[in-house]
Amino acid sequence: MAHTGKPSGACQTCKQRHIKCDETRPACLKCIKSKRTCPGYAEGLDLVLRDQTHSAKARAERHQKARNKSRNQSPESSSGSTSPQPLTIYAPLAECQETYAHTFFISAYVLAPRDTRTDHGFLELLPFLFDRPPSSSVLNISLSVVAHCYFQAWQPDVRNVDHIIVQRLYSKALKALQRALQDPRQCTSDETLMAVCLLSFYEVSKALANTMPVDETPEIWHDPEQMPHNPAIMLDAICVEAANVLAAAAEPTFCSESEGLRHETTASILNRAKAVEDRFVAWESRVPEEWWPIPLPREVVPQEIVDAGFHGDYCDVYSNTSVCATLNNFRSTRLRTLCLLASYDQTESRSKRILEIQRTVDDILAAVPYMLGSKSEAAGMYETDFIYPCLPGQSISMAHYQTAAAFGGVTLFGPLGALFSFSRFLRVDQMQFTGQQLRRLGVLYDVRMPPQSGAEPVR
Repeated sequence: MAHTGKPSGACQTCKQRHIKCDETRPACLKCIKSKRTCPGYAEGLDLVLRDQTHSAKARAERHQKARNKSRNQSPESSSGSTSPQPLTIYAPLAECQETYAHTFFISAYVLAPRDTRTDHGFLELLPFLFDRPPSSSVLNISLSVVAHCYFQAWQPDVRNVDHIIVQRLYSKALKALQRALQDPRQCTSDETLMAVCLLSFYEVSKALANTMPVDETPEIWHDPEQMPHNPAIMLDAICVEAANVLAAAAEPTFCSESEGLRHETTASILNRAKAVEDRFVAWESRVPEEWWPIPLPREVVPQEIVDAGFHGDYCDVYSNTSVCATLNNFRSTRLRTLCLLASYDQTESRSKRILEIQRTVDDILAAVPYMLGSKSEAAGMYETDFIYPCLPGQSISMAHYQTAAAFGGVTLFGPLGALFSFSRFLRVDQMQFTGQQLRRLGVLYDVRMPPQSGAEPVR
């Protein structure tokens, strides 16, 4: 059951000794000084959802013994013998799966450690709106949809984002959203907008898990002037323009009209693509210095990580997973623009663009060990039986264990999957490693991966 007090992060040995734990990792100094074995620390949901069965049972036994003692000491019982009363053990309170799901999702995804300069979504705003809304509110129901979706996906014996519970909640949420949009007061409220974002988040997650296409209409995206202009949001604005250029390039008029009109249309679209590429280069030059990764040579990386998946002579270590995901988003979207330009560029700069494409792909592949570590099979959210690359003299933080499990692999699906669209510009080793890691992601997250195809890579 959920514990409402402030959870203690002390190790179990210090708790049993009733002393203050210094919480030093990996073992507390109190245990080391007393030559005891430090069992480590509880993390994540283990701190919030603590098992109260043992303490509840002990309290019930104490209360029962106190009642029996008072009866034995009463005048009626002191004059004659009494038979022992049977011990009553009360069953623990029923556990609410909705509470589990909400706590899991908020702990693992909403309140996960991150660099606030990478905030460009909406989940970080959820705590400011979710102040005990009624259970029937559209925000509460929509949150339940997403929370149950991810909670069921992480259950070892379930792993199904399309569980019957989620389907029923989704249907209920759509009806609640329809009522809210028809209400003059609710239709413009922040709670209703957050509910729409949560349901969209669920639909994209479901599409990813089931390898379904996601309907994207970049023309309706808009970046209001009131939005904060941190690096991630500025990148979003460039990505929107890139999406519009790519959408225009996909129009039939781009390649099926008469030669004269086609040349004019092609020139116009390519000029827009060059302008987008210039914006990408300018954004890259203004990225915070601490965002750039530190390369780690292959020879200093643990062999378990190399065996699980390692490309080239080095891998990159980032400050946190949100920064890594943001930079990979930048690289993946920029690749689309570079490939469009390289496809129609017949000048000497084409070879330079191809080299830039391959260098950018290498940067994406170098991030795989940081995000996936030595994992080669599905694991729980808070399991630590595997390792991640880290700089010499440093240890892997529990924050990275949590965020890499929650976000790391998921954020790699898009950048890696998109590489097959650029296969004609990539090297053979890049394509082979990409295919291996996509199959690995399918195993780790129990996702059905479609067969990949593409043009012959560069040899």
